[in-house]
Amino acid sequence: MANRRSENDKKCKERKMRPEMKRALSEVKATVASGTSFIVSALTLVAGLAWNDVAKGLFERLKERFSGWGETIGLVIYASVVTVIAVLLIRRLRKIQEVVGGKSIKKASKKVK
Repeated sequence: MANRRSENDKKCKERKMRPEMKRALSEVKATVASGTSFIVSALTLVAGLAWNDVAKGLFERLKERFSGWGETIGLVIYASVVTVIAVLLIRRLRKIQEVVGGKSIKKASKKVK
């Protein structure tokens, strides 16, 4: 009898918690989606800044009539590596976002309007 009562109490508590858990889960999904969006933006900025340095280096080298290419080649390699790493991280973050199934705050706010 005591077991049956505790099982019924647990079921009642679970029923009361379901809406709260659903709300919490949707908030977690939105947080992951928005966080992913922010991280993608940051990685894109880092890759863009790396390529900016490459462009600056190339223009400086052109001014010097093609002498001393060592530093510029290093910048190209650096920018390439940063871009590849950023792309790989972005792909991984997108997969995580798909698994979680959340929508970013930006996308959710567009649907509200």
